[in-house]
Amino acid sequence: MFGNVNYTFYSDTLGRSAVPDESAFNEHALKAKLFVKSLIDDGIIIGERTENGIDTATCMMIEIDYQTAQAESGAGADGENGALASESIQGYSYSYDRTAQQEAAKLNAKSAAAKKYEWLEMCCYLHKGWRP
Repeated sequence: MFGNVNYTFYSDTLGRSAVPDESAFNEHALKAKLFVKSLIDDGIIIGERTENGIDTATCMMIEIDYQTAQAESGAGADGENGALASESIQGYSYSYDRTAQQEAAKLNAKSAAAKKYEWLEMCCYLHKGWRP
């Protein structure tokens, strides 16, 4: 379990590139692994639909966490520049209203959970419904 949850599997085998490098990937890996492990331990994930299904779903959850973190920070597509809250230009101070961006980040966080569940359903067999 989680033997393929690494940047090489993510970028080479899955052919994904949304997470730009290994350090960014590893930053979100522990959280995703623990979440998936808890679902396995609780009997919610009961098998894999595809070869390496759990690892694939975990890698895709890491990608979603990375993209959500980028959206919350206001970073650009290149991940370099965050949105400015204020700046000083030639002795004048100017503050930016980031309310709309913060509201969009809240909505995005809610949809991130739905995206993660979608990947889990595509890659794994899930026990649905009430359990005694």
